[in-house]
Amino acid sequence: MKKASILMIIGSVMLLGLFVFPMWNIRLGAPQYPEPLGIDIYVNGLQGESEFDIQNIDGLNHYIGMKTLPKPEEMWEFSVFPKVVMAMASLGVLIGLLGFLGKIRPIWFLIWFLTMSALGALGIYDFNLWLVAYGTDLDPNAILKLVNPDGTPMQYNPPLIGHKKLLNFDAFSYPRLGGILLGIGMTLAAVAYFVGKKSKSKRYLAALKNSALVVLIFLVSQLLSSCQPGPEPIHYGQDACDFCRMTIVDKQHAAQMVTEKGRVYKYDAIECMLNDLKDWDRPAIQYHLVADYQNPGKLTDAIKASYLISDKIPSPMGAYLSAFSTTQSRDKTHHSVGGQTLEWTQLQNQFEISN
Repeated sequence: MKKASILMIIGSVMLLGLFVFPMWNIRLGAPQYPEPLGIDIYVNGLQGESEFDIQNIDGLNHYIGMKTLPKPEEMWEFSVFPKVVMAMASLGVLIGLLGFLGKIRPIWFLIWFLTMSALGALGIYDFNLWLVAYGTDLDPNAILKLVNPDGTPMQYNPPLIGHKKLLNFDAFSYPRLGGILLGIGMTLAAVAYFVGKKSKSKRYLAALKNSALVVLIFLVSQLLSSCQPGPEPIHYGQDACDFCRMTIVDKQHAAQMVTEKGRVYKYDAIECMLNDLKDWDRPAIQYHLVADYQNPGKLTDAIKASYLISDKIPSPMGAYLSAFSTTQSRDKTHHSVGGQTLEWTQLQNQFEISN
């Protein structure tokens, strides 16, 4: 019971992460914004990812009649939710302490978990209502009045979770560190109930603990992955090159870069990526990726790749440049078609890239 109580206390304390870290994030990306505009949603208010993100989003919304983003005093949720979180965290710690002292049974862990789940579901429902109202309650005197093909007014509510296309913007909505800590904390409370519950079968209890461990490992892995920028799949025939604006169709010559802030740039040719790097004045690049000529559609580390310029292998923008994940595969192709072999540093010099 003591181990279960400790899990209960730790899980309850993790709720306090909502006061430090954002629980959700909505990000808007478009060609005219080299870095996406982002809103971090905290339990007690909204904050832009960068200094002027809120101001820029409100400026864009003004043209299509959307309201400005609410200040903390304009939404009752931002005053009530912090109190609810603090109350539930305190109650959870109290229940854990009483369990540690043997004053209550594990069923109280489950009651806390179910109560928190119900409150969380209500919070998500309320959040979705706000998103819908935010994107549909438009000013009839807006500068721009856009309609769908059937004549109905266009709606601009971001997705509750996932991706959605809004005009030329890509809207992404995902939980952030605070929300993930909340999920882990609630999971620990549920695990505490099962660990504390007496079972006649030791095998059952061991299996339960193993299952709980798997769940925790999964949640932690999701937490770590959500905090790190990473590549995105290229949707061939749909995505446009961020340099030349041509549609990306060639799976053997595409490329991609990801900044340290998570902004993804996609290119229809390696030469487009290199030309974009010539005057690069945006955040530092975390990943340089190029298509492996021998494995169409598979991206490989551009810095470690080997390159071949051969007029026997056309590339989309006329540089005749191809990348290979290994020197051996590059040399084998070079033996067949001829041309000039290069490594990443030589390629940068050839394209006059200084950074």
